[in-house]
Parts: sequence; structure tokens; C-alpha cells
Amino acid sequence: MSIICRNAGISLARMCVLGEKQQKLKQYQIVLQSTASNDKIENAENKSAQNPFDLEWQQALPYKSMPRLTRYQMFRGFVKGGEFVDLSVNDFLLKCRERFGDIYRMAGVIGQPDSVVLFNVDDFAKVCRTEGIWPTRPGTDAVRYYRESRKDGFFKETMGLNENGEKWGTFRHLVNPVLMQPKNAKLYLEPLQNVNLEFIERIRDIRDPQTLEVPENFLDDINHLAFDSVAVVALDHEFGLIRKNPDSQEAKILCENMSAFLESIFDLGIKPSFYKYIKTPTYRRFEKSMDLMFDVTNRYVNAALDRLEKNPAKEGEERSVLEKLLKINRQTAIVMAMDMLMAGVDGPSSAFATILLCIAKNPEKQLKLRQELCAVLPHKDDHFTIENMKQLPYLRACIKEALRIYPIGFGSARETGADLVLSGYQVPKGTPAFISSNMLPNEERFFPRAREFIPERWLRKQDAATSDGKRLIADNLNKFINLPFGFGPRSCVGKRIVDMEMELTLGNLVRQFHIEYNYPTDKPFKYHLISTPAIPLKFKFVDLK
Repeated sequence: MSIICRNAGISLARMCVLGEKQQKLKQYQIVLQSTASNDKIENAENKSAQNPFDLEWQQALPYKSMPRLTRYQMFRGFVKGGEFVDLSVNDFLLKCRERFGDIYRMAGVIGQPDSVVLFNVDDFAKVCRTEGIWPTRPGTDAVRYYRESRKDGFFKETMGLNENGEKWGTFRHLVNPVLMQPKNAKLYLEPLQNVNLEFIERIRDIRDPQTLEVPENFLDDINHLAFDSVAVVALDHEFGLIRKNPDSQEAKILCENMSAFLESIFDLGIKPSFYKYIKTPTYRRFEKSMDLMFDVTNRYVNAALDRLEKNPAKEGEERSVLEKLLKINRQTAIVMAMDMLMAGVDGPSSAFATILLCIAKNPEKQLKLRQELCAVLPHKDDHFTIENMKQLPYLRACIKEALRIYPIGFGSARETGADLVLSGYQVPKGTPAFISSNMLPNEERFFPRAREFIPERWLRKQDAATSDGKRLIADNLNKFINLPFGFGPRSCVGKRIVDMEMELTLGNLVRQFHIEYNYPTDKPFKYHLISTPAIPLKFKFVDLK
């Protein structure tokens, strides 16, 4: 507007000199009127464009009118004899979905805030896209409470990945370059490969010489694989629990206590608990596990620090992830190692059991995977490298498809980063939200033939349709469905390590063995917070010629 006035003023001065003042003044008035009229129209358009949310919010139903579990129902349901007491988190959320629909509230009890549970994919996108640069993740209060309560004050500066707000952002900024950058994969490829080779020999040691089946407690061996894999990265130490040192009591006890963290999220973060007022039996078990993990982690990180001081790396040499973390500072290395151990056993272990079951029950897919592997690594003694692993799309598709059919967990948890309208209801900023993104991929509306193991649906050059004319993936599939490692800034920081661990293990086993599972697979997994095999894992491993 000021520019128009200024230009118009200059024009008037010139017109005075030319003796045309009156004529141009009239034109100037027309310009002003036209500009004012255009400004009104533009302002009205901007107001309309800027306030669609205001209108949506005004038309939405109040938060308090959302279907919900009352405080009494929450408390009564989880005590002895209650309707929820024996349910896993997945079954609990699904039971409430049947009662209330795709969105409902859970009343907070014993000092916990109210929360919402979401099954609508459009709501997933709204929450994830407005979470901000420091997303808040509810559900890990027990870990924060433990770390805040330690008398030594070790976690005063940071509580690691279980922190929230700016402190979380600072910690994540420090560790992301070490754990998330693809170029650092070379630091853990060889150690993970060595653990894998030990696992293959372990299978040969324990399988029945006649039936070639492993014992029904094979899950213990898978747990040891997951533990040795994360420990060799997080602590730069080979415990050898798989085969070299299977009787290590310290390693066994530490491995068995890893699940305490994941159990605490459900038992102390969702279920009613008085642990902040009195030390409940559940919290005491959790605290004992955390103390053990801290002591062992602290000792091994200090040992690694002593080794580095006595034998420092040469200029430009990078030897381990832990070494890189120690270059940041000692406390960051210890806290990150602890966080990796807490999340690095049960989840990857369950994921691999899932993948192995899908491969064993689908021999034609297993053959196709073997053909891809043999084309890239033609000899049995060929090792995986960063370069040849990029040439295995079907391997990655098999893993992704297995985790779609049997998701490890229900999804993720966030606090809403803004006032949002979700499924027609007003949801205030800061409301804890359980995003059930991983519980929908078994529905036909998203994945036709959803219960079938079809890795081809994840390939770029997949067939456009199945034999009955249906697409393998629904058109315009919402990308917030099927997120096994989460989304955005708070996605799993160890994703690249776990990806490599699963790819190496599956790739090595399929190259060495034909894998079978000759038992019923009805309801093969049960859930606490994450899935756990509910059937004996008596896989048959037949050596390939």
C-alpha cells in the first residue's frame, strides 16, 4: 500500500509540471479506492485461509465428551479379578476399541494424566506432523523416576533417551552422528558378523542329529544372539554368551534383566501403580534390574576407557561405536550404552523369531531369498560388506513383511504438540496419545491378502495386482501405518544397528540352511508390551550342499 502511495505521489508531481494535475488526481483517487478494495478482499481471503483450524475446532466435539474408561473402570479393571488384569497391552487396547471405537480416553489414575488411544490413520498423521522438534514420549516415567532417585546423582545432567524436552534434544543431537549416519555402519558390521557365525555353529551344536530340529527352548539362544549383538556394539565387549562363554553368570543375569525396562512401560506406566509413593514389588524388581545394568555397564565402559588410554587409536582410525561415544564424554557413553542394552534384547529377539517363522512357513519365498543371496554372495564363505548388502532388496522386503504380519508392539506414544481435532474431538496440547499404528496392517483395507506373507508388496517393481485383481498395497497408503521403529525425531536411534543385525542373521542362516517349522502356528505370539513367542521354536535346520 505504501509503495502504491509513493509511486502515485511521484506521478502527481510530474503531472503538476505537465499541467495535468486535476486529471491525474482523479486517477490517483481511483487507484486508492481500487487498492483499498483489493486489500479488503485479500485480508478476507487471508483470514479465511488462516483460520480453517479455528472453524474445525469450533465444530469439533469437546474433549470431555469423548468415549472413555473412567478412573474407577481403569483401577478396578487392573486389580485382581478385573477384566483387564491378565491382558497384554495389545489385547487391552483392542478390547477397548471394540467398546468405544477408533478413539477413546483413558482416565489417569494415581497421579497419571488422562490419555487418548488412536486407531484412525488420519489422526496418526496429525499427531506425528505437529510433534515439534522435541517430541515428548510418555510411558517411561519409571525410568526417569529411577534415574532421578539415584543417590549418586549420576543422571543429574542427562537421563539419556528417556529424557524429554530440550535435554532430550541435546542428548539425541550428540549421539545421532554416531548411531544414525550410514558411514558408521562399518564400525559394527564385522563384530555383528562374528556374533552371527557363532550363532550358526551354536545351531549345529544343539540340533538333534536325527530330526535336525533345535530344542523347544531355542528362544533362549535367540535372546543370547540379541544380547551378544547389542553388547559388542554398546560395550565393545564380546561376552560370548552364544557359544564361547555360555556359562557366564554375569552375562546371563544381565541378559535376563533386560526385559525389565519394557515391562515397566506397561506395568508402571499404563497400569495403576503406587510406586512413586511406596516401592511396590514390581518397582523393586525393576529397580534391582536397573541397578545391575548400571553397575555392569559402568564397569565395562570404564574398562574400555582404560584400554583406549593405554592403546589410543591412531590418527584417523575409528575402532568402535563406544570409542566414538567416549570422545563425546564418559557420561554420554555410559548412558547411551545403558539405553541400547535396555532396548536391544527383547525387541530384536522377538523380531527375529517372527522373521524366522515366516521364512520357515513359506518355502517358496525362502527359495527366492536364497537365490538373491547366492547371486550376490555365490560362495558360502563370502562375507557381507556394506556394498553387497545394498544389493539385497528381497532380504529387506522379507523382514518388513514379517514385521507387518506379526508386529513387535502396538505402535508408539507421544504427547500432542498442539491443540488438535482428532476424529472429530478437541484434544488439547500436551495430551498423552497412544498411536496404534502397528495394529492396523493386518486389515484388508490397507493390505489385501493381509494374512499372507508376500514380501513382493514392498519391492519397487512389484506387480500391480494380485491374481484376483487386488493390489498388494492399498492405493495412497498412509505412511504412518506400519512403523516398527517409530517416526520422526524420536524414532529408534538404534534402527540401523538392528536392521543390520536382522539382515545379517537372516541372510547367513538362509545361505547355510533350509529352514522348516513343522508344527501348528495358531496364535504364535503373545504380548506384554512387545510380542513374545507362545509356541516352542523347534525349527528344523537342514545343511545346504
